[in-house]
Amino acid sequence: MDVLGILSGVEVRVPMYMVISYVAVISLCLLLSRIRLGLALSFVFVFYIGYLYNRNLLIEAIKGSPLGIVVYAGLGLVIIILAIITFLSSPK
Repeated sequence: MDVLGILSGVEVRVPMYMVISYVAVISLCLLLSRIRLGLALSFVFVFYIGYLYNRNLLIEAIKGSPLGIVVYAGLGLVIIILAIITFLSSPK
């Protein structure tokens, strides 16, 4: 089975306090018109929940495949690079 098929079958649990704090911070960013900051915080939240918080579940689902970890980390790196490019670009 391919890595995408394995990852799509994993149930990720997110604590309610993290969801509430995420919604509060993103709402505050939107109310203050800090769209870029809100987008970057969304990326960080998704990466944190997906990898750092549920690392054991992810490693168990991939069954130690280094390809799965590399793909996940690579996509996280792409998201970070895109966020940096967005922050450095001038608003139109």
